[in-house]
Amino acid sequence: MAATPCSSGNLPSSKFSWPPYADLEYATALPKPSAAVTYALPYSELASLAGPQTTTTWASVASPTDSDTNFGNVAWSSLWEPFSVDPPPFTTTASPTPVPSAELVKPTPLPFCIGRGETDGYRFPEDFEWGFTGAAMQVEGAIKTEGRGPSVIEAEIGRGREGVPGAGPPDIAVLNYFLYKQDIARLAAIGVKSYSFSISWSRILPFGTPGSPVNQEAIDHYDDLINTVLDYGMKPLVTLHHFDTPLYYLAGSTSWQGYDHPEFVDGFLNYAKIVLTHYSDRVGTWITFNEPNIDSTTMKNWLSSYSVVMAHAKTVHFYREQIKGSGKWSLKLAMPNGGFPLPLDPQDPDDVAASERHVDFAFGYMANPIYLGVQVPSSVIEALGSRAPSYTEEELQYVNGTADFFAIDFYTAVYVTTLESGIDSCLQNSTDVNFPICTNITTVRANWQIGAQANGLLWTWYQHARVMFRYLSTTYPTTDGITIAEFGWPNFHEYEMTEDRARAELGATLFYVPILNEMLKSVHEDGVKFKGALGWTYVDNWEWGEYGDRYGVQAFNNETLERSYKRAIFDIVDFVNAHT
Repeated sequence: MAATPCSSGNLPSSKFSWPPYADLEYATALPKPSAAVTYALPYSELASLAGPQTTTTWASVASPTDSDTNFGNVAWSSLWEPFSVDPPPFTTTASPTPVPSAELVKPTPLPFCIGRGETDGYRFPEDFEWGFTGAAMQVEGAIKTEGRGPSVIEAEIGRGREGVPGAGPPDIAVLNYFLYKQDIARLAAIGVKSYSFSISWSRILPFGTPGSPVNQEAIDHYDDLINTVLDYGMKPLVTLHHFDTPLYYLAGSTSWQGYDHPEFVDGFLNYAKIVLTHYSDRVGTWITFNEPNIDSTTMKNWLSSYSVVMAHAKTVHFYREQIKGSGKWSLKLAMPNGGFPLPLDPQDPDDVAASERHVDFAFGYMANPIYLGVQVPSSVIEALGSRAPSYTEEELQYVNGTADFFAIDFYTAVYVTTLESGIDSCLQNSTDVNFPICTNITTVRANWQIGAQANGLLWTWYQHARVMFRYLSTTYPTTDGITIAEFGWPNFHEYEMTEDRARAELGATLFYVPILNEMLKSVHEDGVKFKGALGWTYVDNWEWGEYGDRYGVQAFNNETLERSYKRAIFDIVDFVNAHT
C-alpha cells in the first residue's frame, strides 16, 4: 500500500477563515509653505539698533597662545577650566534624510474616542499654534563646541544628580545642535505645525556681557535653524532665556539664574537686542523668560523677579518701539509649589482664599505688574516685607501690557486648603515649613487621588482644566489669550521599559488628548481664547541632571542618537487635525 503524503503545514485552515487586517494608515506630512510671512525688517536694516557689536569665533585648542587678547581662545578656555566636558561624537551638521514610510505607520486605533459626541463640530482657532517644544540646555548637547561658554547650569548641576535614575550631564544630550535638520524633518513628516525652542545666551555671548564679542557660529546656527523650520512649513516660536544664564552672572547672586546680579538686566537686554535684530523678520512669537518664578521655590527668592520683570519689559519696549515688529510677546510662568492650586472645596470661602493666596505667591507677584499694571499682591508684601518685589507707579505703567498673551506651563494640579493651626501662627514663624505661603496642599479629595500619577509628583488634571483656563482668562485677560507653553507626561518608570513597550504606552495619550478636548470646550462653551498649546517635549532629553523622566513624544537611543516616534504623537496630531 502506498504511503499517504504528509499534509503541508502552511495550507489555509479548513476550519477558520482569517480576515485581513485593516489597511495601514500613514501620517500625513505638512505641505510645503506657499509664501513667507515677515514680522519685521531684515537684519541688514536693523543691525545698528543693537549698538556696536563685534563678532568672532573660538576654537577648543589644547594650548591657545593669544593671551594678549581680552576675549581670545586663552580667555575662552579659562571659562571652561573648572568643568569636565564630554565631546560630541561628531561636530558637523547632519543632512536630513527622508523618514522611512515604515516609521510613519499609525498605531492601532484607540479603543475609545475622546470627545465623541461632545466636541465633534468644534474647531481650534484658525491661527492656533500647536506643536512641541525643546530647550537649548536640554537638547542641544555640544556644550563646549563652536564657542559656547559655560552657563550657571554647569556650575549648579554639573555632571548630574547622583542617585537619580538616568543621572548624567547635558554634554551630548540628544545632540540637537548637529541633528536639528533631522529633528525638524521628523516633526514635519508627521504633521506637527509649530516648533518652539530656546536660543542659548551663553552660546550667542560666551562671556555674557555687553562689549564682549558675539559668537558668529552661534548666529549662523540659529539663523539656519529658523530657516529650516520655515522651509518645512512649520512655525518657529522662540524663547530667549531657558535657564542658561552665562556663568558671569552667578557671582554674588542669590538667584539660581543670577537674576539679581546688578548687571543682569543690562546684560540680558544687550543679548536680546542682538537676537532680535538678527531674527525678528522671521519669528512672530517670542518668550523672554522660561519659568523665572521657580526662583521662589528653589531659592525662596521672590525679590529677584523684579529684575526679570524689568528685563522683560525693556526687551518688549525695544522690540515695539525700535524694531517696530508685529510679533507677539509673553514670558512663561511656572506652577511651583506643587501645581495649579485648586480650592479643596470651591464652596468654602476659606479654601478659596487659600487657593488665591497660593496663586499670589506662585505667580501673581509677577503677573500682576505685567498683565494688570498693579502692585504685587498685598499678601506677598505683608509676609515677605523687604524681601518682596515692589514697583513704583511709573514702573507699573512701563511694565503693564508688555505681554500680548498669557503663557503658562501646566504640568499638574493640587488641592489647597487652610492649615489646621491657622494662617496667623504660620505667618508669625518664618521657620514654619509652610511659610510664607501658609497653606496646606493635598492631592486627595473625597477619598480619591486627583488623577493618575506619572513619574514623579505629577497627576492628570483634565477634569479641572476648564475651570483653570477660565480662572486665568478672567483674572489675567489678554488680547491674544492663553498659550499652554508646556505640558507633558513622563510615564511611570519608563526608563525601565524596552523601547517597543515605551513607544506603545497609552499614558501620554491619556494625558494630552483629554486636555486638548477640554480646550475645545473652553473655546466654544466658555468663551476662553487660546493662542496655542505646546507639548513638552518633542524627544526624550536631559531633565536637569538626569535622563530618567521621559517626557518626549519620541524616544532616542543614547548610543546611536536615533529617534523613534511614540504612539502619543500620532494620537495628538490626529486629534488636532480632526478639529482643524
